[in-house]
Amino acid sequence: MRLWLAGVILLVFTGLASAAGLTTSAKLRIEETNHYRIHTDLDRELSADLGRRMDAMYEEYSRRLACFDTNHSGNKFNVYLFAKRNNYLEFTGYRLSNAAGVTMPDINVVAAYLQNQGRDGLRQTLQHEAFHQFAASVINHDLPPWLNEGLAVVFEEGIWTGRNFLLGQIPPRRIRQLQNDIASNKLIDFHTMLTMSHKDWNTVLNSDRMRGATEYTQAWAMCEFLIYAGEHEGSPRGHAKYRARFLDMLQRIHAGTDAMAAFTQAFSPNYDGFQTLFTRWAAGLVPSPEATLIERQNILADMLSKFSQEGRRFDAMDAFRQTLIRGGYQMQYTVNNVKWETDANPRIYFRDLDGRPYNSDEQYFDVRDGAPLPDLVCDAVAQIHLRTRFYDLPGNGIEHETLVEGGGNGR
Repeated sequence: MRLWLAGVILLVFTGLASAAGLTTSAKLRIEETNHYRIHTDLDRELSADLGRRMDAMYEEYSRRLACFDTNHSGNKFNVYLFAKRNNYLEFTGYRLSNAAGVTMPDINVVAAYLQNQGRDGLRQTLQHEAFHQFAASVINHDLPPWLNEGLAVVFEEGIWTGRNFLLGQIPPRRIRQLQNDIASNKLIDFHTMLTMSHKDWNTVLNSDRMRGATEYTQAWAMCEFLIYAGEHEGSPRGHAKYRARFLDMLQRIHAGTDAMAAFTQAFSPNYDGFQTLFTRWAAGLVPSPEATLIERQNILADMLSKFSQEGRRFDAMDAFRQTLIRGGYQMQYTVNNVKWETDANPRIYFRDLDGRPYNSDEQYFDVRDGAPLPDLVCDAVAQIHLRTRFYDLPGNGIEHETLVEGGGNGR
């Protein structure tokens, strides 16, 4: 289950017990994709896009985990997507009301909703939740929480370019949380993390939202470490130190070996040594270029939305840029217990990662009929091409989504 307020996800093994849920589901149309049967009341254009992305992500699950039998002989996974949160809550029996998505593998169902989390949030929710559905069917229905959630977040952070997914992404916000937890001595002892039961995991999540954020970020980072460590540390590209042993551990769990035994057989019982290597690796993490550019794009979009709500509009990129630079305009964010502020020099948001200013053909506004604000486009050569679209929300608010329209180098 993905909790949009805390940015964390919880796997739930339960059936639908609510008569209201069955009534709600009867009102949905069904859209078939290659791998999914989507029950939805979302706008058709959005649901079609989500279906294409989910199929592409399923293929990514299958490609990355080709050592398992991923052929379901035409059997499709069921997904329920709602426009409104209340309908989602009725369908799921009002379980954990802060959740933006849930996986119920015993009945082969993922459910999620659009309201509150927005289009970008819903896409990430589905990339995460659909992995739980896939893993329960293909690897093992009872993966340990650190592994199940950590892998799901690895896929959640994948960036869709319209052709393929860029995986192994290290978003700036994940580094902020991880390195804050390291500096504050909040990391969970690795032996405790590895042996944590679903009940223990959920107890922490339900009792301490901040601790829950640490759980999920650490689980993601542990999986990122075991899959990708070594690729950008002087080793040839693609030479990951631990990936083969990581896959060996998954295969042992698939064959029925206890998860803790599978870990020690694939790696070693030296948990303290593992934690030392991990912490050293985490301290040197830097954000992925693609994830950095997307964050910068979203910061500009947030600024545009805020200006619009204050009655200030911009028809030209140069006017927007000069306003931010002359005013030294900044925004403050709080995610879980991590507070941060945008760069004191707003010029950084109008330059590529090498510090070169974008020209008028690379960063500009593009008017879209019916939209509250023109699209924000960043179309720099040799980097990812971004387009942010804006939508009216009830109550005079504005939301935005950032789409990648090409470029990028995935792993």
